[in-house]
Amino acid sequence: MSLIRKNIHMNKMKGKIVSQITLDDDVNVADRLPDIGNKITETGNIVVDGIKVSQNKILTKGKLKFVMMYKAMNPSVEIHKLEGSMPFDEVINMDGIEEGDTISVDLVIDDLSVSVINSRKISVKAVITVIALAENICDEEFAVDIDDDNIEYIKDSIELTQIAIRKRDLLRIREEINLGTGKLNINEIIWCTSSLFGQQVKVMEDKIGVSGEIDIFVLYTADDGPLQWVDANVPFNGIIEVPGCSEDMIPNIELKLANADIEARPDYDGEQRMLQLDGIVNIDIKLYEEQQFDIVKDAYSHKKDVILKKKSTDYENLLMKNVSKCKVVDKLKTRNMDGTHILQICSCIGNVKIDDISVAEDGLLIEGVIETDILYICSDDMNPLCCLRDTIPFSQKIEVNNINNNSIYNIKPATEQIQANMTGTDEIEVKAVILLDCIVFDKMTKDVIIDLEEKDYDMEMISELPGIVGYVVKNDDTLWSIAKKFYTTVDSLRQINDLKTDELKSGQMLVIVKKI
Repeated sequence: MSLIRKNIHMNKMKGKIVSQITLDDDVNVADRLPDIGNKITETGNIVVDGIKVSQNKILTKGKLKFVMMYKAMNPSVEIHKLEGSMPFDEVINMDGIEEGDTISVDLVIDDLSVSVINSRKISVKAVITVIALAENICDEEFAVDIDDDNIEYIKDSIELTQIAIRKRDLLRIREEINLGTGKLNINEIIWCTSSLFGQQVKVMEDKIGVSGEIDIFVLYTADDGPLQWVDANVPFNGIIEVPGCSEDMIPNIELKLANADIEARPDYDGEQRMLQLDGIVNIDIKLYEEQQFDIVKDAYSHKKDVILKKKSTDYENLLMKNVSKCKVVDKLKTRNMDGTHILQICSCIGNVKIDDISVAEDGLLIEGVIETDILYICSDDMNPLCCLRDTIPFSQKIEVNNINNNSIYNIKPATEQIQANMTGTDEIEVKAVILLDCIVFDKMTKDVIIDLEEKDYDMEMISELPGIVGYVVKNDDTLWSIAKKFYTTVDSLRQINDLKTDELKSGQMLVIVKKI
């Protein structure tokens, strides 16, 4: 006698920890830079140098790179940038993790504040939220058959979603952008931002296609003339080799712009009229397969006493995988107290942050904000460059049938598009489309058979049972439960009682002949 088993790959979460890193430092202005007159804006990004997993610990090492744009303290309208970095080395305690576990560490700048102490020194304060998720892929065995003609068994259908492929990869991007006609040659790049838009993935046989756009904004000084800026969309696409994947798999793939370096380059005439973008897009790949098969639910034998060994097994079943869109429109005031007004908008970037996710009736309620950063030219000749920062709230319900409080969900927010338009001398209208990439699993538990053991029947007890029984069917009876109780078979019950179907009615009379 042997069980025939089927292996299912399950992705199980071992732990999730959310912690914060606080950074605080004073930075001196480099000797080559002029004194600070007033700050215009600041930005930052996180560079992860390494993540190491040991017993019950995750070591995260990296640095926060920051840039402050400011106007110099002199009569001329000089714009400069002050760059620096702040290292961090954080140990995250998480019980139960060990080397070999799949660890995802997401670091988000929750707050970055740069303030001017004096004309030669600034204070940089930052709060970084660290979200560490530990997962491991394990095999669960399900009994799908029994290789023994003397054992009667019944099956039950099960539907589950197994993880087929788990992989991380990256796509390197190198593109050149020519300055348009009417733009002056580049002297020095003062400010640049980059954002990922329109990301798409396509699962194919043994590979995945990825595409999207990197939106870049570059502010620079010219050899002679006013400040110049370039706003460009850089399309990209690539193929990631993923052996074993197929078109019918369910993708849960995340693309993140990990790095984007922008430098000035000479064109064929030797003039600084080209921008070179070197970017890295990190790709986190999870591919799922939906499985439906029959497992052994119960078993007995009229030859031997069969003892079933069972265990409670957790598994997941896909409820929904979808991308929801949320449109946001709001009007922002510039709050200029000196009477200046907007002349022209240079750039607008938006960062989506989710504040709360709650399970509602047949769905998920998402609440969050778009953090906007708008750079514009104002009417103050001595301080022409200004920045407006504000937050725009949003709320969106994602329909998910049969969701409950035990369901497992993951939502990846992104900005599909954002634009800012002047609606007055001190008012800007922001229109944005937010993407909410959502996957939801139903968490299920089932007792499954992991082994069988046979032993001889107590023949003294068996001999005391009548050979033929007249039985009146009760409400919850089935052919299987009756056959098992009276040591016979379902086929014998059908044949002796001339049953055409397996459906029984309460009060129905059956003749039962013991088989043992």
